[in-house]
Amino acid sequence: MNKFYKEINSRTNDKYAALRFPAVKVRGDFVELNVVCAAADREFVDKNMGELMLLATEICAFNAPLRISVSVSAPDRDALRADVISFTRKFPFAAGLANDFAASDSDGLRVTLKMHDGMLALAQAEFLPRLAEFFANNYIQPIAVDIEKSELPRSVDPYGAPLVVAEKEYALSAVVSVGGSVNAEKAVSAAAVAGDAYDVAVCGVLTMLTEFTSKGGRAYQKFVLYDGETTVQCSYFGAPALTPDLVNAKVCVVGNTQTAGDRAGEVTMKAFSVARCEAAGLKVFASPAPAKAYATVAPKPYEEYVQTSIFEKGGAVPDSLRGSFVVFDFETTGLSVAYDRPTEIGAVKITDGVITETFSTLIDPLMPIPEIVSQKTGITDDMVKGKPRFREVLADFYRFSYGCPLIGHNIAFDFPFLLKYGNRYGYVFGAHATFDTMGIAPRALAGIEQLSLNRVLDRLGLVNDNAHRALSDATATAKAFIAMQKLLA
Repeated sequence: MNKFYKEINSRTNDKYAALRFPAVKVRGDFVELNVVCAAADREFVDKNMGELMLLATEICAFNAPLRISVSVSAPDRDALRADVISFTRKFPFAAGLANDFAASDSDGLRVTLKMHDGMLALAQAEFLPRLAEFFANNYIQPIAVDIEKSELPRSVDPYGAPLVVAEKEYALSAVVSVGGSVNAEKAVSAAAVAGDAYDVAVCGVLTMLTEFTSKGGRAYQKFVLYDGETTVQCSYFGAPALTPDLVNAKVCVVGNTQTAGDRAGEVTMKAFSVARCEAAGLKVFASPAPAKAYATVAPKPYEEYVQTSIFEKGGAVPDSLRGSFVVFDFETTGLSVAYDRPTEIGAVKITDGVITETFSTLIDPLMPIPEIVSQKTGITDDMVKGKPRFREVLADFYRFSYGCPLIGHNIAFDFPFLLKYGNRYGYVFGAHATFDTMGIAPRALAGIEQLSLNRVLDRLGLVNDNAHRALSDATATAKAFIAMQKLLA
């Protein structure tokens, strides 16, 4: 129960234990206290309204008039469903849960939530305890919560594209170790990895091979294993370092897996050993040529009042900046590539150390944007309604980024969205080289402790004028990449 409930009953020897006090809200020039009671207790509330007003005024100590609103708790299935959906909007990872609500029965109202093992592990930390507290504070009747186990979802594609279905397990052949020693004869697919496991062998296509440096100065690599739909984020500290020719190749990786708390129950892996291999049934996606013209979103010339000397007239361009790069960023409905979809893409092209073009659009995700996400990004359901669909946007972004290394700040969040939906629609991003400014920062900025984009920009004397909007974030990341490459050179 909340603090107000405990305080008022402490002062009255539990006289109001049968009531609920879900909220105190400021309403213009007065404060409103919500009181919930059973139908049989409505007369009791009316008789004691004066005492309730006095107690509430003392406990709240607001310098404004207090009013009490009373409602009778008689929830039905539809009202309960609406309340639970509203509650889940506070948790981006939970916004896409498949919720089933059982009708009232002899045991009272029940809520059934479908969750896979990884989602359940994440929900137990905060979501489920707070849901139970929400029910206790808002309902007189007990509300039971049941968990129904489910498989990691393969959501129906909103555009009708066939899903890329992976095998559960692969028989391996032609296994050649390239880092550590791999002796496995079979391995599970990325789609079959679940929860915490030790010394598990996972087979998939390797992509997003990216250099990192720990805060302690230790070099390591990150990469992603994917099987078309599902990705497993991997960290590799072994020797020798993995080489770029492994990108978009079939590999078997041995290591420990665990549930990732920041990615809605998805799985990460600490890799000990890596080997090239053959695996019947595992598909490597070939990169088709891009369309000859932009259809929905066309790039625009990059315009800024001044592109300061560090970006334009800072002397010779280091070899690491020669050629073209594309820096991109997504805003999404939430944190999970399994459940969520992009709501905005922003990208810029760097050519020989100078930002030359931009690519940007809002995207209709064909699903509600959780309120907590809208508060952070400023992107609402009304803003994306009628905007291009992701499938349309991907075709043009594929053309914009074709043949270019891809750069992001914490690219491990954004890149799996490109992989998953690109593979469905025939736009293959798995062969791209990748860079992560989060991984470059410890090498370029000695002693940096926090690796958020804003902290990196602050160390470089740069500013992101519109954080959490995709084009602004992509532009700021591009400037950080250019500046850090020059520092390293």
